[in-house]
Amino acid sequence: MSSIAISPDPVYIGIGTTLQLAATGTYSNGTTTDLTSSVTWMSANSSIASVGATGLVTLGTGAAVTSITSITATYSGVTSPPVILTVTLAGSSSTNGLITPRYDHTATLLHDGTVLVAGGYNTVALASAELYTPGSTTSSGTWTAASNMTVGRRDHTATLLSTGQVMLIGGGTASGDLTSAEMYTPASGVTPASWTPYPNALTTTRSYHTATLLNNTANLTANGGKELVLVVGGSLASTADLVDPSSSPGTLATSVPDIWPRYSHTATLLIDGTVLVTGGFDTASASVLAQAELFAPTGASVVATSPLTTPRYLHSATLLANGGNVLVVGGIDAMGNILASAELYDPVAGTWTPTGSLAVPRFGHIAKLMTSGPNMGKVLVMGGRNASNPTLSSAELYDPGTGTWSGTANLQKGRAVFSATLLSTGPDAGSVLVVGGEGTVNGNYVVLPDVELHN
Repeated sequence: MSSIAISPDPVYIGIGTTLQLAATGTYSNGTTTDLTSSVTWMSANSSIASVGATGLVTLGTGAAVTSITSITATYSGVTSPPVILTVTLAGSSSTNGLITPRYDHTATLLHDGTVLVAGGYNTVALASAELYTPGSTTSSGTWTAASNMTVGRRDHTATLLSTGQVMLIGGGTASGDLTSAEMYTPASGVTPASWTPYPNALTTTRSYHTATLLNNTANLTANGGKELVLVVGGSLASTADLVDPSSSPGTLATSVPDIWPRYSHTATLLIDGTVLVTGGFDTASASVLAQAELFAPTGASVVATSPLTTPRYLHSATLLANGGNVLVVGGIDAMGNILASAELYDPVAGTWTPTGSLAVPRFGHIAKLMTSGPNMGKVLVMGGRNASNPTLSSAELYDPGTGTWSGTANLQKGRAVFSATLLSTGPDAGSVLVVGGEGTVNGNYVVLPDVELHN
């Protein structure tokens, strides 16, 4: 045995929660083995935190927010480097798991506070859907099966309409990408929930695209009161689609101009009703894009705006509450480097400015704007992948006031290609429901049924 490494590193754990650690041993020939239950765990201050024989961290009576201790693991005379453990205000705790494990799915908060999880992948593209209902006590929500979609799909989009319906658009199956959409109508009184197929809704097949609901005042005024969905990218075509959810099934979307075809980009509805599209991957030229563009409030025209300072794809973009700036975080650059960098778009000036970098580079993560509680206005970034870890459990908070990041509670399970939904009702309101995704067990990828609440 030449070395031992503890993960996660560093450790952030919330008051009232536990966290599972892992210890991996590396031999001189480069092979590795799981030593989690074989090592001797040690905490420098057991009154703050102790680690059981199986690697489970439990906080002690001396634990308080910002308390710090260090953790080591020893086996056969070899001791790991110390890992710093910090106690945080936020915590993440497991709740009831999915009926069907899945990743590359969508999750949508419905008007009644339930969450619709639809499609995704688990051996095949899934047609199944399920509903999460928050419980009457914390972390007690339950899952029930919803009726199946008409077509299995993954890497699709889900858009909540003002009617309370959800429109799923495009995505992929084993036989290729889709032009179809379908509409979920929640149960109402004695009328059960249902799916309505919209065959050939798009002008071209699309997956890894974006779908933006044009529904603020500027959009509705520009479109005569109609709520439209702007679908961008996910194909080789230099066009976007405008979908009218109120049209009859079978109605073809309106093709509108686009400048750059792209996949794995972002699209953000700005305060003035324009849609900012950033970065992505152009498969036609095999290039990572810095280019950004602005779609008009109608969705029918587009102009270029200032490019990103760093080309990137599989990044995140979040509309901030302080003035309507957009925070772009992480991703992969043109050289294949996984990025920790972040930048801010000023919609008034139309320019990009670098801001504080993540502690942990990542792509394929999720970013959520916190809308309540002590972290209101901050951006929570969690999970994803990087070169040293294919399924990250770490999470970080961005403070727009200072332009800096701080660590926050680790996820219970490292995961990528998952979903995260900010809950609105019950005792867990304001918490983020983290669902499914791809995880790793002993170095092997697994599809996760695991669900947790990050509060």
